[in-house]
Amino acid sequence: MMNLVLDTAASGALAKWYAANSAVRRLWAISEAQRMRVVVTLGPTHDGDDFYPAWLANGNEWAHELQLLLDGPVRLEVTDEPFLAELAAGADGVLVAELFWRDSTRAD
Repeated sequence: MMNLVLDTAASGALAKWYAANSAVRRLWAISEAQRMRVVVTLGPTHDGDDFYPAWLANGNEWAHELQLLLDGPVRLEVTDEPFLAELAAGADGVLVAELFWRDSTRAD
C-alpha cells in the first residue's frame, strides 16, 4: 500500500524538473525499494492528439536527467491518463510527488 509524503528533497527537485519541462502535463513519483518510479502524462502535439512524438524525442534524456537529479535509479514511464488509484494498485512504495498544475483537464 502506498503512503503519501509531501515534503522531501526529492519532491522539491521533481517540482523544479516538472516546471522546466512544459511537455509534461502530470507527474507522479513513487519511491520504491530500489528506485524511484516516475510516471508522466504528456500534452498532445500542436498538430494533433498524439503525445508519443514528444516521448520518443525526450524520454531517454528525461530519464537521464531524473537519474542525475535524484542521484539514483529511475524508472520513467509514460501513460495516457491514469488515476492515482491505478498507479497505486499493487505498488509498494511511497508517493513523493503528484504534480498537475499544468493540466487544466483535471479538477482534483
